[in-house]
Amino acid sequence: MDTALYYFSGTGNSLSIARSIKNQIEGSELLPIVGSLKQKPVLITSKRVGFIFPLHFMTVPRIVCEFLKDASFQNPEFVFVVVTGSNPRIGNALSQIEKYLKKAGLVLNAGYFIPMVAAHFPYIKLSRSKQSKIVYQEAQEKVTQISKSVLQLKNEFDKEAAIFGDFKLLVSKKQERKESLFTVGAGCIRCGYCMQVCPFQNIRLKGKQVEWLDNCHQCFACLHFCSRSVIEYKKLSVGKPRNHHPSISLNDIALQRNAVTIRE
Repeated sequence: MDTALYYFSGTGNSLSIARSIKNQIEGSELLPIVGSLKQKPVLITSKRVGFIFPLHFMTVPRIVCEFLKDASFQNPEFVFVVVTGSNPRIGNALSQIEKYLKKAGLVLNAGYFIPMVAAHFPYIKLSRSKQSKIVYQEAQEKVTQISKSVLQLKNEFDKEAAIFGDFKLLVSKKQERKESLFTVGAGCIRCGYCMQVCPFQNIRLKGKQVEWLDNCHQCFACLHFCSRSVIEYKKLSVGKPRNHHPSISLNDIALQRNAVTIRE
């Protein structure tokens, strides 16, 4: 394949963008970062390589960092990044990716931000449906622009406010166990959606309890796909709408963990 599109997605925003880019770049293929990490060694041989993922806590998701540490690149001619989020400029995702690529002897050729309907609770207010339609439409327009630039091997970068992400990393302290941050309300019907959707197989049903294990990446897939909207993240999610991309299903998110290329 000429273009490899590696993606990570918790609520479907980044996967929807990756699919749209694939549809506009002939000879491209989608590859899940989670599943690809299960194939050792991680060897990337494509001419063009793209990474599509959401901004997590104003920086690069942990799973993406792990992938870049393990991956071996075979002289790609063009590497680009697309970061999604409520306001993905407010972070240091591009500068952090540049550092990882530099260690591999590579250069980041292009970096883009695509605002999407918010789904990451810690810092933002989630959007209501009326505004969502506009956000999704503008995202598709940006995808068309990005796809044309990638085909032209155009070196360009959206401007980011990296100081916020750098500050977050600087002042961050050891957090309490992530699994203890989630609670389940009385309306739980034990449908198992949370367990099925988790890209990391980090949730299990035990008796009448829902348990988070010790590999939570706080992607919030479990919370947003909950059939009764009874999973809460501390008090930050209480009273807020649940949002996952309308074109992405629970199964689409779960398939990321497969150690195979996902055919679209």
